[in-house]
Amino acid sequence: MTIIQRDALHAFIDRQLVRIETTPVPPELAELGACERFGPDEIAALWCGAGIASQIGLALMLDPGAFVDPWPDVDAEAALGALVQPPGDGGSSPAAA
Repeated sequence: MTIIQRDALHAFIDRQLVRIETTPVPPELAELGACERFGPDEIAALWCGAGIASQIGLALMLDPGAFVDPWPDVDAEAALGALVQPPGDGGSSPAAA
């Protein structure tokens, strides 16, 4: 049975939230928000939401075993290769006609 390590996940999110909340909104995002008629609170919320999503996504991609137990022991390089290589004869292209 897979278990989410909630204490580790919550502690990670808390640490990331401190970083996100103390990092000023980038000027490019503030300008884009103003062009879209977002108010300052909406722009700050967008920055926080995007920061949370990206930090959690990166952490789960780079070290999923820190939050999901048990995590299958796999060869990460082989798994990545399987994701990017097209199906067929090992990736070689067919001969030109």
